[in-house]
Amino acid sequence: MIAGAAAVRGTVRSSSGIALVGARITAAPLDTSVVQEARTTPEGRYEFASVPAGTWRLGAELPGRAYAETLRLVGASDLIQDFALGPDVHPGRWTIIGDTNPENLYATDSGSLLPDGRIFYCHDTIDPLIFDPVTGAKFFPPASPSMQGCHITTLLADGSLIFVGGQDTGDFRDAVRTVKSYDYRTNSWTVLPSMIEERWYSGLVRLADGKLMAMGGGQRPNAQRTSTCEIFDPANPGWTATDSMSNPSDFPPSVLLYNGRVLRSWWPPQVYDVLAGRWTTTGSMVQTNRFWPGHCDHSLVLLPDGRACAIGIYRGTLSNPSMVELYDPATETWSLGANAAVTRSQPEVVMLPTGQVFVAGGKLEDPGHPAPTNEWGQTKLTDLYDPISNTWRRCADMAWYREYHAVTVLVPDGRVVTTAGTGGPAQPGLSNDVEAFEPPYLFRGIRPRIDAISTTTLQNGGTLQLAVSRTDSVTSVVLVGTNAVTHWVDGGVPRVLSLPSYQAGGALTVAVPGNRNLAPVGYYILFAMVDDIPSPGVVVRIVPGGATDAPSGVAAGALIVQVRPNPSRHGAQISWYQRAEGAVQLSIFDLSGRALYSTTRRDGAGWHFLDTNRHLVPGVYLVEARSSAGSSSAKFVLVGG
Repeated sequence: MIAGAAAVRGTVRSSSGIALVGARITAAPLDTSVVQEARTTPEGRYEFASVPAGTWRLGAELPGRAYAETLRLVGASDLIQDFALGPDVHPGRWTIIGDTNPENLYATDSGSLLPDGRIFYCHDTIDPLIFDPVTGAKFFPPASPSMQGCHITTLLADGSLIFVGGQDTGDFRDAVRTVKSYDYRTNSWTVLPSMIEERWYSGLVRLADGKLMAMGGGQRPNAQRTSTCEIFDPANPGWTATDSMSNPSDFPPSVLLYNGRVLRSWWPPQVYDVLAGRWTTTGSMVQTNRFWPGHCDHSLVLLPDGRACAIGIYRGTLSNPSMVELYDPATETWSLGANAAVTRSQPEVVMLPTGQVFVAGGKLEDPGHPAPTNEWGQTKLTDLYDPISNTWRRCADMAWYREYHAVTVLVPDGRVVTTAGTGGPAQPGLSNDVEAFEPPYLFRGIRPRIDAISTTTLQNGGTLQLAVSRTDSVTSVVLVGTNAVTHWVDGGVPRVLSLPSYQAGGALTVAVPGNRNLAPVGYYILFAMVDDIPSPGVVVRIVPGGATDAPSGVAAGALIVQVRPNPSRHGAQISWYQRAEGAVQLSIFDLSGRALYSTTRRDGAGWHFLDTNRHLVPGVYLVEARSSAGSSSAKFVLVGG
């Protein structure tokens, strides 16, 4: 021990006195210029051997448990600091951070995260504004050459924001074929080739190579819906017709699945084979009364495990509805998830870096429920849905009741930002406020920090390097697709991916999936995670090219191993990459170095997977992959249910 320093030690237990293993303990001075980190042993003990004299901020967290923090004065004598962690019930916090004045985004609006972290808001492409969620500053770009209300947007790989379809007057029956893009770097608009057909309320989905498929929408003279679809190629701008859906539709929620097919859930559910260029019917949803042929009642996102998740339900004649339906691409079947305490249709839905789903607002679907609503039945509730545990968590209410014309996006600092939708459907908003939600993960102590990144332009199968501080061990690195939202659909990249990574000190090497179906061309926010605490994120993009299953920069014969989800509540999947065919021994160790599980696999070159649930108790574990060419290891955390 150095002079003027002391040991800090203690135990971490549940509120009922049970020792908590794998809890993260941090010690930092008030300016957090130095962060020490420890994990608790199976007996719940931790120790910092040498803490300099002064006032220190001591904190303890474990996923699923409340964060505890205290300030202690460290002197010449050793210090004992115990923690008791109850259930994590922090509600998060909403704050009004600005407004869109003088623009009332009304009922034809969109909100899209730009590569520089600002948000592009627009209701007709004539009166756009760009909002900075960090400073609250507003910038007003020039008007585009023509009106497009009720359009759909997404970021192209070159960073420009494309606007597809919509209406060219205040009347929804005046559908257009118009397509144009806005470049935030030059503050200019470009008119792109028009679609083959006019489309108001057009669907839009990103394919693996960055091409875009427009689906359905209303057409002149009376907004009659169409079933037709067409594909846009950004590399050679133009549109090509493809197979039609089985039913006409407007704003059909859709996602690109890991198997390379597109799932659309509205209506009936179908999958599109990109190679064959054909739609086929897939399994029907469990709850089939979904307000067809009216507007869709749900949003659709892709979960980290590859399932699609529809959130929102029109009650209709259902006696026991659930807001969640889950689609399994392997079996092409839907199953019900747990329902929220208050059932709503058309809520705001955003994926978070923790793998949870943010759900806010929407129309109350529980007759007689005491939840407050406005005169149109809209709520201001906020929930988090955890697809791993299939549970809901009630959070703080928004300041305003919001309906489906609200536009809600995740921003790089980890907050969720929303505006608009404060009136009734198709009614002017009562407020132009912009609200930001700080999820509970922003109240869990010292966050890791990405100090440097080797590149923000990625290719499938490539690697990048991160310098990360304020933690000894990053538990995972995730990509969250950027949002480009309107109504109940997201034209962006609605998915969360956990990336293979290996760490040496504060340096991480991260592998970008070679499979474009997992990580399609587009923009993402990259987060370094410690347990369920994300770093401030960095906007990155995956560009065309480099598609391969082999991570570049990995020496011949070398291994990469990862565990996901991480943290996990119900076992975990080990995945490893080997450059050449051969035997690989996989082992799981506890913190004492005791081997708890071992198996040997012989596979060819490429990525391989092993689902493991070895009845491990909650704690921190090390998984090791070893071959004749070398070894690789990864730490993972198993938390209590």
